[in-house]
Amino acid sequence: MNNIAIIGSGSFGCALAQKLSDKNNVKIWSYTQEETDMINNNHKCMFLDVDLDQSIKCYTSYEDAIKDTNYIFLVVPSKVFRETCKQIKPYIRTQEIIIATKGIENDILLSDIVKEELNVIPSLITGPSHAEQLVKEVPTFIEYTGNKSIKDIIETDNFKLYYNDDIVGMQVGASLKNVISLIEGLIEGLGYKSNTISYAITEGLKEIKEIGLKMGAKESTFYGLSGLGDLLTTTLSLDSRNKRCGLLLAKGKNIEEIKKEIGMTIEGLDALNSACYLINKYNLDCPLISKMYDIVYNNKNINEII
Repeated sequence: MNNIAIIGSGSFGCALAQKLSDKNNVKIWSYTQEETDMINNNHKCMFLDVDLDQSIKCYTSYEDAIKDTNYIFLVVPSKVFRETCKQIKPYIRTQEIIIATKGIENDILLSDIVKEELNVIPSLITGPSHAEQLVKEVPTFIEYTGNKSIKDIIETDNFKLYYNDDIVGMQVGASLKNVISLIEGLIEGLGYKSNTISYAITEGLKEIKEIGLKMGAKESTFYGLSGLGDLLTTTLSLDSRNKRCGLLLAKGKNIEEIKKEIGMTIEGLDALNSACYLINKYNLDCPLISKMYDIVYNNKNINEII
């Protein structure tokens, strides 16, 4: 059995820990003592209605979580990703680093942050994989790149991994689909139906692809699981926090109210900043993303923009 550290005790971190615990020894690092106690004493995740395997242990110490492991999965919010890499650096030896976070830091990919901060070439898993469904054994299919041993330690009868060598496109698709999910939720929340929603999803994918190609991605990636697949699951499912954020925006709630109501990280809000940074950097015409930025960060009138 492999010894695995999951850095991050959010919904996906716990879901991944649960899946991996079938054939691996798993430890979780959590930012809070409250979540740590809940996992260790009650075998529960704060964000999922599921019992965790009793073999899973949680720590607030990076050293305790990482000690004696050979695989480390990074599953923290993208906005603290770089700082987390800096903090775990003293405990990195020869472990395989796998990114499971979805995000971009302006124009810097998370894989490049790992290279900069840890001097390690990481692996990556990404694709349509809502934690709420993963822990309920819903058949799930994602992509991975990097060390091919990852497939062996993760894959189960209902959790399948497919190899893709495009680490750039996979990360762009994984991050920016959250922005399109905000847009889709807003449009749906305003009462528009499938004719309009399908337009937003289709044009949204085109804008993601335009940005990705400028960053060096392969076009084919955007029609695969980490592109179109991830986009569909986050725009069509209420398990998506980004979609729910858009729905709440349509009801007239502000961002701070929405963050409080959802209670977990809404990655699309940070990705929206990075997307607009990239649009400006490459001088691209991406009206859906640009107008969503105006709504969220420039307080522009929603109905006028729509």
